[in-house]
Amino acid sequence: MKTIISKIELEGKALKYNDVYYTTDSTIVDDVNEQYDITLGVFLGENRTKLENGEILISTFFESTPFVYEARTQVDTISGLGLTKIIDINDLYS
Repeated sequence: MKTIISKIELEGKALKYNDVYYTTDSTIVDDVNEQYDITLGVFLGENRTKLENGEILISTFFESTPFVYEARTQVDTISGLGLTKIIDINDLYS
């Protein structure tokens, strides 16, 4: 099983999800998702009502963090997707 790693960033006023990498390493998947959870995940959880009411914009998060990764989509094949395989978590941030 392969897990796709998506890069999430702000484009205009909307979130943009790009599938850019994949991995077969469950430790990398866990690390990517943990980093998402403690950054964007926390922001969304703490500000859900304010975001829904328009009191705060998602762009607030991206003022200090240009992008985050998420690794939640599992597939059998990545054929034709043009994704790069990640075998070292440090390769995501280099």
